[in-house]
Amino acid sequence: MSGRDDTGSTGGLRRLLAPRATARLAVSMAGRPLSVLRRGAGLVADLGAVGLGTSTVAPHRADERFAEPGWLTDPMRRRAMQTYLVTAGALAGLLDDATARDDGAGACTPGLGADDEARMREILTIVSDLICPARPAEAPAPAPPPAVDAPVFTPPDPAGPSTPFDTGTRRHDVAGPVPGRDIAATPGAVVLRTPMCELLQYLPQTDQVHDVAVLVVPPLVHRYYLADLAPRHSLVEHLVRSRHQVFALSWPDPGPAERGRDLDAYVAAVLDAVDACTRITRRPRIALLGVRTGGLLAAAVQSHLTAIGSDDRIAASVYLATVLDQSAALPGFRLDPGATRAATDLAARDGVLEGPVAARSWTWRNGGEQVRPYEVTPACAHGQISESARGALQHWSADLLRMPAALHADLVALASADADHPGTTVLGTPVEPRLLTRDAYLVAAADDPVQRWTAGYRTAELLGGPCRMVLAGGDQAGALLVPPDRASAASFRVGTEPVTTGAYSGPDDWLERSRERPGSWWDDLTEWLGARSGTLRDAPPELGGRRLHPLFPAPGTYLTR
Repeated sequence: MSGRDDTGSTGGLRRLLAPRATARLAVSMAGRPLSVLRRGAGLVADLGAVGLGTSTVAPHRADERFAEPGWLTDPMRRRAMQTYLVTAGALAGLLDDATARDDGAGACTPGLGADDEARMREILTIVSDLICPARPAEAPAPAPPPAVDAPVFTPPDPAGPSTPFDTGTRRHDVAGPVPGRDIAATPGAVVLRTPMCELLQYLPQTDQVHDVAVLVVPPLVHRYYLADLAPRHSLVEHLVRSRHQVFALSWPDPGPAERGRDLDAYVAAVLDAVDACTRITRRPRIALLGVRTGGLLAAAVQSHLTAIGSDDRIAASVYLATVLDQSAALPGFRLDPGATRAATDLAARDGVLEGPVAARSWTWRNGGEQVRPYEVTPACAHGQISESARGALQHWSADLLRMPAALHADLVALASADADHPGTTVLGTPVEPRLLTRDAYLVAAADDPVQRWTAGYRTAELLGGPCRMVLAGGDQAGALLVPPDRASAASFRVGTEPVTTGAYSGPDDWLERSRERPGSWWDDLTEWLGARSGTLRDAPPELGGRRLHPLFPAPGTYLTR
């Protein structure tokens, strides 16, 4: 960030334009007239070639925005694409010139500062995204005729409120898929219900199950069913069919009366769930599977258990698109002080942040999602999920929970902390990733616009034990949806050895030494978990046990009410 003047709470437009950083960019370019002339002349020449049809400019083969053949075969579309590419290239070149110390004539001229450069690159990303002709020009493919058991849903209008903190209509009140049938449909029951959470136990679908159960810890703002999205598109369903005992937490939607629920309260809820799971399974250990920000809770729980000498209760940990160190984000994609201050003030006034507001208070810190926070994930465009699951995913992206004021304040503090010098505590014990020595499995998203996959590598590196890291295509939601029976064209990368301190020189070294494997990482995860989940035993004849009885059928009352 470039300073207080660019990050005040005067509104999203001012943060987007960054007037101070823009002014400093203009001053920097004024000191480089030859660079400006060179770039300008090059742009004019390139645009002339585009107009004459002689330009050879083409997108990178990995640029999937222009993968449709019409961008090359249709003369008008080709010219629109080439105009965009040469213009975006010229703007990026000017910014490169502004950050260099050489003014293009051999003189040494001070370049744009690192913070200003980060802000201007963020703005350039947004502007490039807005002017890209691929987005408005592409019409969505017609949906195939729905199968009898796979209805196609019309997603809610993704426009949302127009201002950063306009509460508007609650997005999760819109109509959509039916819980228990179309989403969150894996059979099971609620076996524990408290004001903080419902604990779901899923019905075994095999004759034998592994000794050690898996507890899914969901995100804090979104609903839990990303892990149980839709039939045949559910990681929970896949784990159950792979002989794992699976439990999952479901958060209620807090109101103003719950304004005091902080990080401690959510960590305590996970600990209560761990107690219930081990009580039902009659085994002392459990594996934690954290989804997105649920991974933060899983790490905090394990850190607390380690601090009190009970780390043996966790058999293994799985982190799906979790980033423990926010400083590992792309430059310019960190928390915007003005946005978080405005959100904090709003939470203090109302007791909670409405789901869209809570999400927007975080998305204002990044580029792409700042413009299109509800954009369909890349997985949808590549056939990895069906049309019905696509509608379910869009419904999930809008199905947001309120965030209590105390939790929002704790998360801001946690995101602002340096992972190497943590200052956050939970239940009186410090949150220290290096205390987490149990085997870990981490999935990083290769194409996420908010967090680079290298932030996932940084998370794996912070852990105190060996971590098997997987790099999957898609953003933080799409990378998690790779059902094996639809993954014939999919692949993922996995390290040749676990990430530990000193195992790799950095993320580039990991990427170079990693191996590409065909198919879905879901199968890799179940195999990895199976090796750490004890022996096989007969599946329990009924759900619950030891005075914890089924209360309601899955997906429970907190999702359906």
